[in-house]
Amino acid sequence: MSFRRVFAAASALALAASVSGPAIAQDKPPAPEQQQRKLSNDERKEYIALNELVDAVMAGKQPAPADVKLKFQNHFLRSAKNVYVPYILEVSGGTFSSYPVTMYVRAARKGDAAAAPAAAGKGAEAKGGDSKGVEVNWPFADVYFLTEKNLTTTGDVSELGRALELPPGEYTLYIAMRERQPKDRKQQPKSVVLAQPLTVPEMNAGLTTSSVILAKALDPAPEQLTGQQQLEQPFTISGYRVVPSFGAPIPMSGELMFVFFIYNEGVAASGKPDLDVEYFFHRGTEEKPFTKLATQSFNATTLPGQFDLNQGHQVFVGQGIPVKDAFKPGDYRLEIKVTDKTNSQTITRSVPFTVS
Repeated sequence: MSFRRVFAAASALALAASVSGPAIAQDKPPAPEQQQRKLSNDERKEYIALNELVDAVMAGKQPAPADVKLKFQNHFLRSAKNVYVPYILEVSGGTFSSYPVTMYVRAARKGDAAAAPAAAGKGAEAKGGDSKGVEVNWPFADVYFLTEKNLTTTGDVSELGRALELPPGEYTLYIAMRERQPKDRKQQPKSVVLAQPLTVPEMNAGLTTSSVILAKALDPAPEQLTGQQQLEQPFTISGYRVVPSFGAPIPMSGELMFVFFIYNEGVAASGKPDLDVEYFFHRGTEEKPFTKLATQSFNATTLPGQFDLNQGHQVFVGQGIPVKDAFKPGDYRLEIKVTDKTNSQTITRSVPFTVS
């Protein structure tokens, strides 16, 4: 059984800019739920400490601490201004014992020097909730104060979802975390800094797509979230809460689920696109597909009457395939081919997955 969903998603990512950039850098006054506030003295001290730590790591003055392990996994979607980057941060190899945990995120363009752009702590202000935007000149910088409720923990692994927004380009993303000083003053607080290369693609030129997101679950969610809700649920997209799998093996009892947007397609006279999407399945590294799905068409005949590319609507594609009906345990590759019949452009996306 498969599902096919297409949405007029003109405002699907409208909140991206308001939740992913520093609060004081907003072009317009924030909504009531996003009002800036001054950091408390304790928060300011924690921010300054992590800001200086990242400066030192960037400058090569000290090695990155690694009291726990961080794993960064992300996707790319187009936002109103740049590229929306929702991500999951996995914490393993140890646990934090003293909360709140301060988390500082900085994106530096590849090759940027480590000079601090402003005196530490000056003008540090924050949005409501646990996200505190900080006045810096980096392409992106933000600081968060996390409680145990902000982390989803299974066994000895914890996860946290957040998002950021960047222009296309080459970056190094620095993610630093430090727990509050334990009650036993003889213990040093655990800290970690991850330096993560990040290549942000261009999504405003030529036929293209968002990342193809493999999902463990796809559940209905409110179409519009507040800025704080979008921050804490970065994979809530077009009325669905997507739980990304990032390539985790799919059990035989599960579904192969995936979603993606199509961008920059041509506009037919109807105001709608004229797209064909084909799905081919390959075993391992084999070049020849062993099966394919029926072609999906997105045009004036199949799309809702109110769908209009000239109004900013986007094609949001979703499929779900019960694994037991089509696959045996092993490694596979899904090839997605998108053809724009208005101008004969084509693009192909390749997505590996494993059935366990």
